[in-house]
Amino acid sequence: MLRVGRGMVAICRRGAKQKHWNPCMCRSPVFVSGYAPSFVATITTPAFSRQLEDKNQNPSPTNTVRQESEVSKLIETATANGSVVGALQGVQRLSEWVTLRKIDFKKDLESDEDFTKLLKILEKGIPQLSPSALLDGLKSLLNLGIDSNSYLIQCMEMALCRNLGRRWVIFFPSSSSQSLENEVLWNVRKVSMPLLLSIVVFQAKHQHTDLQRKVLRESVETVQRRWVEVRGVKDIQVIYNHHGVFNLEFISRIDDRTIELAEEMSYTDLSRLLCTLATVKRRVTPVLRSLAFHMARQSDRLPPKQLSNVLYAMNSLSFPDPLLLEKIANDFVSQGNAIDKPTVVGGILTCMGQMRWRNTSMLEILSEWVENHVNICRTSDIAAMVLTLASVSYTPTNIDSLFKAIIPKLTSVTINRETAWLDVVWSLSVLGKATEEHIASVLNPSFVSKIPSAAQHQRTGIKLKLLNINAVARLSMPAYKGPFLDLSDFKDVIITQGRHELMLAKHVQTMLHNFLPPPKYIRENIQTNMGIFVDAELSVGKNGKPIPIEDFTTNFGEKESSKQLPEGAQKLAMFIWDYRDYTIGSQELTGINRLAMELVRKHDYKIVQIPYYEYNMKAKTIKNVQYLESKTKEAVSTS
Repeated sequence: MLRVGRGMVAICRRGAKQKHWNPCMCRSPVFVSGYAPSFVATITTPAFSRQLEDKNQNPSPTNTVRQESEVSKLIETATANGSVVGALQGVQRLSEWVTLRKIDFKKDLESDEDFTKLLKILEKGIPQLSPSALLDGLKSLLNLGIDSNSYLIQCMEMALCRNLGRRWVIFFPSSSSQSLENEVLWNVRKVSMPLLLSIVVFQAKHQHTDLQRKVLRESVETVQRRWVEVRGVKDIQVIYNHHGVFNLEFISRIDDRTIELAEEMSYTDLSRLLCTLATVKRRVTPVLRSLAFHMARQSDRLPPKQLSNVLYAMNSLSFPDPLLLEKIANDFVSQGNAIDKPTVVGGILTCMGQMRWRNTSMLEILSEWVENHVNICRTSDIAAMVLTLASVSYTPTNIDSLFKAIIPKLTSVTINRETAWLDVVWSLSVLGKATEEHIASVLNPSFVSKIPSAAQHQRTGIKLKLLNINAVARLSMPAYKGPFLDLSDFKDVIITQGRHELMLAKHVQTMLHNFLPPPKYIRENIQTNMGIFVDAELSVGKNGKPIPIEDFTTNFGEKESSKQLPEGAQKLAMFIWDYRDYTIGSQELTGINRLAMELVRKHDYKIVQIPYYEYNMKAKTIKNVQYLESKTKEAVSTS
């Protein structure tokens, strides 16, 4: 048998015409196709390891290598026996020093003769390095600052490329010296899938040369051929994080693989995978449903920080799965006392507000936490508390003490971005907690004049919020003496409806025409100067029957009525609520819709609400007409 050691494998070459094996032919080991066993890179000389041991693993910025002797000593040790393993370890340690800024490559290494010698040893030993060692070497060399076009880098790239997904063969002599035809093929384990994906990740960041592009292409093709070997969560995460380099067919297979393996994953792995999909903005509904289903079934709990990440992922992907949200709420409520960072609270609040998730148990815990830890909360965390309560229209039990603690923290000075300050004042107005100073700060002409500087997609929302605040000041704050908006500057503000909302509204209005023909008895699709939209306006007499509205309408205060309403008559404003007008998974309206009804009531209107979960567009006409008539009479009879 031949000895295997010191990172070298003895190999016999078979001559074309030779019939007997000559032992002298093995004096110099030869590697077929330049491949070497994967264990070669792991060989480490104990003495060398001890000499490379650095006593300052985490030095302070001032604790730098100031004497050239330290670098020289390291290189001397790395090149002492001419071992490629020693050279590789030396390069890796130098790379660490460059990362820690203990040395400078240009100044301390680039022109050093001993360093050049070190690279030469590494260059000669490339055939002895396993794929993982090659990858580590490439990372270290490029981190040092070696040019991607250098001969050494090119050689390592080529060696890595040859290793991808292939077999290397070693020929051993037969026990019988009489035959040269006896060959033993040793199929060494192929490059593992995690290592292949590491190569993909590394090469994707280094695409400066044709060879680097070739290595990436070869590694990607190898991964795609061996997709059945993808089983680990980390492998799937890497693939999703770099999905752009793979073809669509392969990514679809990974989607199927994820669904297949989801049942075997832990709660933590499932959550991490969901967060990965959110990071890359990959919204594949079957995959998300599978992950959410298996997460909701878990008996253990995630810590608050990870729950915050999961909520962020669901929010980013617009995937508010009700079962998973319930699981998150249960996990969070049971760990309310374990929260120790305001960033976690701020993140959860922000996601709840943007998702319109009105979980009262969580909101109570978060409100109490913010009140008790207001001194360590960031301004953004406190603002998130206000914005979320307004968005989901919830008043916590500690509302008075909470706002007494947080309002002094919210000023136009602490929140210096105009749009953010506007959001805070608007939210306070929705919650009925805005002061005259708050209102005046955003209705001031100097503040309003800054609106055109906002991005185009933000301008309509900003103007609508200003109109809402202006209406609150006029209708709900009789003592307000501050500035008001010049409404002539807001004539171009139009509230639009989504496709589904428009379908529902059109259907309801068509049914109304059966007993309220327009325009004599009903006005529709009203854009008000309060920044709210009213689906329909009508009037009824004291007997509850509709009366002509043309002469009595005031368009919610925009103009004077030519006639007074008859005695006992009532003005009605109809709101048709689509599912987007409610907080998710509930029948509670969002803050803006509650504000809209409040402002309309200030104009002496009765409210008629037509919720989507009561109105059936597939029902017969007679049923829908009867339903609308009953809702109208119900609004009139309500005091």
